[in-house]
Amino acid sequence: MSTAVTAIMRYTRAGTMTALFCAMCLFAILASGTSALAQSYRLAPGDRVLVQIVQLGNLSYVGTVGTAGNIRLPYLGTHQAAGKTLDELAQEISLAVAGQQIRTSQDGVSTVIVLDEQDIFLDIETYRPVTVVGAVAAPGRLPFEPGMNVRAAIGSAGGTSTSGQRDGVQQANFRLRMAELRETEAWMAAELWRIDTLLTGKDSGAPIDGDFKVITQRLDDDDIVDLRRLVDGARDGVQRARDDNSARIALTEKRIDFLETALEQFITASEIEESRLQDVLQLSDRGLTTVNALDNAREGALNASSRLLTTQADLAAAERDLQTLEIEKQGLDADFVQTLLDERGRAEREYDEVRARIATLNRELALGALSEQEDEQTQIQILLHRQNSAGEITTEVRPSELLEPGDVVEVVLMLE
Repeated sequence: MSTAVTAIMRYTRAGTMTALFCAMCLFAILASGTSALAQSYRLAPGDRVLVQIVQLGNLSYVGTVGTAGNIRLPYLGTHQAAGKTLDELAQEISLAVAGQQIRTSQDGVSTVIVLDEQDIFLDIETYRPVTVVGAVAAPGRLPFEPGMNVRAAIGSAGGTSTSGQRDGVQQANFRLRMAELRETEAWMAAELWRIDTLLTGKDSGAPIDGDFKVITQRLDDDDIVDLRRLVDGARDGVQRARDDNSARIALTEKRIDFLETALEQFITASEIEESRLQDVLQLSDRGLTTVNALDNAREGALNASSRLLTTQADLAAAERDLQTLEIEKQGLDADFVQTLLDERGRAEREYDEVRARIATLNRELALGALSEQEDEQTQIQILLHRQNSAGEITTEVRPSELLEPGDVVEVVLMLE
């Protein structure tokens, strides 16, 4: 709280009029702080902006800055808002709509209004919420208010979990979270077992043991049956792809055999037609044949040559198709294995994350059972995650640190 606010509150006992005066001053100070934030604050997705159009009887509308950074407003259109202050956005909108005509109707009377640069007023309706996560009683989002600091945000989230663990309800909440995490751990282990079984070629009906024993311990029989079916279904899908590829290869090979046979025949026919044309040309030179006979010989040679070229092109296309299918055949298993390897990498990361969260929760639960002397060895670290134009910046902060819209506060419990 500022020195000015403290000074005002110190003299509120002087009488009713003094108290009223102090309240008015306090409101003025807070309002000035809110106004200053609104003027310098740069909008971001999630902010809600209040818009008033003076010539429409001060009708107000609320627009939300979308994920793409745009805001869409009645009568005023769509504008890029993210990264701009209210003044900058208001100036841009005013220049864009100056001179624009708006038709309104009231009591059956239609009126045309021409907007000018003084008609648009903008204010912040609500800022992006702040988020509190980690070792707090009620993690989640909180409405942002100008002047909110880290201590207030953590308090609104129920305080740190070290105090909450003394409450039986909080203990039950932690146990529920633990049960959910253990179930997630089992499902992640099931995903890893499925991938391992497909990669190694093991029988899907083989006993699930070793590192995957947690699956049979925490999942019911129907879930395990479905898991085995997933393995068999994936294998059937790959086999169907192999069979389809083999069938297309066989069909293409038959087509190539047919085209090769046809090509041999068309080569012979083309040679015969070309020889006949030469004979007719010799007879024509000596005047021993008719023009029609010469035209027929030329047409026959041309048709034979055309059939030959077409068959050669078809044969080349069929051979390219066969080559493509052979490459596809070689890549079917390789692609399947690579897909499984990619899935395993993601699953292992998620599995490790879940196990780390379980370990953290186990430690938090253990803290609730410590004595007062042992509790003193527990430290709380507060991290502030804030987005800027360069990305997210994480810093360790004090409880008195002022927050900005969209900030994420993370409370971390640490043991010495």
